[in-house]
Order: sequence, then C-alpha cells, then structure tokens
Amino acid sequence: MHAGWLVEMASLWAFHASTLTHQREPMSTEAVNEYWIRNRVRFDGWNAMLSRLRSQTLSLSVAKRVRAWEKLCSLIEEVLLSEPLARVSAAFAAELEERQIDNDSHSILHNVYAAHSEVRNRCLKIILEGIETGLEEAEELNRLRHYLEHWNDMLLGYFLECRRQNSSSRSGRPCLGTQYAFSISRVEDFAEDFGQSTLGSHATMVWTLQLAGCRKWLDEHCRSSVLSPKMHQRIGEASIGMIKPSAFDSLGCLRSRLIQSIEYGIDHADETIAKLQTDQWESLSRVLIATATTTHMRFEVS
Repeated sequence: MHAGWLVEMASLWAFHASTLTHQREPMSTEAVNEYWIRNRVRFDGWNAMLSRLRSQTLSLSVAKRVRAWEKLCSLIEEVLLSEPLARVSAAFAAELEERQIDNDSHSILHNVYAAHSEVRNRCLKIILEGIETGLEEAEELNRLRHYLEHWNDMLLGYFLECRRQNSSSRSGRPCLGTQYAFSISRVEDFAEDFGQSTLGSHATMVWTLQLAGCRKWLDEHCRSSVLSPKMHQRIGEASIGMIKPSAFDSLGCLRSRLIQSIEYGIDHADETIAKLQTDQWESLSRVLIATATTTHMRFEVS
C-alpha cells in the first residue's frame, strides 16, 4: 500500500469528526494499542534506515551515493505522507478526552505523534542540506512538505467547526486539537471557509472536489516506489479499526454524515426540541442544514 493512502485515511477521520464525536463512544482500546505498536516498529525501522542511508550518501562510490540518495528521498516522502494521520488521529483523541468520552487514547496517540515528529525533524534537516547543495529532489520534497502542512491544517479546520457546533464548547477555551496544527490562524481560516455552517448542503460536494484535487496532486508529485507497503497497510488497518463498527454500513463503508446526522437527531429528539424552545437552534449539530453562502476558498500551494 502506498503511503498516499494514509493521507486519505487522515482525511476520512477529519471529515467525519463531528458525527464520530456525536456518537460519544470511546475508541477501540485494542485498535489504539495495535496502532501504537505498529507505529513503533515503523519508527524504529525509519530511524535505522535513515542512519544507514545517510552514511551511504558519504561513500566514495558515486553509484552508491546515487542509490542511497534515491532510497533516502523515498523514505523521507513516506515520513511526510504519514504525518497527517498521526496529527489528525491525535487531534480526534484530544477532542474525545476534552468531552470526557475517552480518557485513555489521547496519551497513546500523542506519543505516536511525538515520535513521528522526531523522525520528521531528521528528515527536514536532510531536505535543508539537499536544498543548500542544489538538489532538485530536495526541492520536490520541500514542496510536498508545504502542501501537506496546508492539507493537515485544512483537516483540523473540521475539528474546529465541530467544536463550534457543540453546545458544551462555548466556554471560549481553545480546542485541544489545534496543538497539532502548523498554523492555528490557517486552521481558523479553513474552518470558516469550508465548514458546514458556511457551505451548508454544498459541503459534501466541495469536500469531494478537494479530495479529488489532493489525489491528483499527490499522484503527480509523489514517487510510485514504496519502501514498506505492508507496514503502511497494517497501520492503515489499525487506524480504521479505531473507529467503532457502528459508524460503518453493511458493506463496510463509512456511512455518510447526513445519514449519521439524521440518526443522531432522532436519538436526541427531546434535546433538539428543548433547544428549539429555548432559542438555541444555532447549537444544533447537523440536524439543521445551514443555508449555503458564497465563500472565498483559500488553499495555498507552492
């Protein structure tokens, strides 16, 4: 499995953040532990490979240096592509912890994020050294880093939108999930531009177009070679396993946000009526569909 699919899994987590949190179900402890174990194995492999390839790039043999640099670029690419999932899953666990739904998963997933950040920092140093020596591959990796940072912040914008819709989150406290953003102001911009309250019934269509654009960009700028496809697949399986089975339909597909919103509204009909009677209709989750308004889409790519 290509590491690019992990970006799509992170996108899946973020887009369905509101409906998954409304279920008020903790994450699967077994799946969270499995996710942590598989990531630790991958981190150990990454660190060992980084050290070995770095030493090979200093070899006196030109052919050996070229082969080592090619493998090093593929490795750095995998590290960058895996980062959104590490950040988004930790942000989701932070949201559950703050709502007192799951008090155990956040510390584990934050540990995964912290370990991933250490590997990422080693990769960024290599990218910087490559740019300084004029290597084109290093420039490409830096463009990928830049794109994924913006994509990560857009995904976290869905968490911020989810928080604004939650009536229990009016205390003005900052969203814990934003600690996994590269730019909090950028997250706020994306939450305002692409949120359900702004786009209304067009939110799903806009999301579909964004995801299609992301796939196309990654296909054009990422390498087809994969160093550890089986490990990516195992981590992806553990990631999906952290979502409760009730969120999937009989075909194994994650149910749409509209269907889950309708079910949530039916299950909480008394609460919905009470909010309507007390003029708190703005705080309803996805039961009320906001009117679509024109918005200025901001998404920086360089």
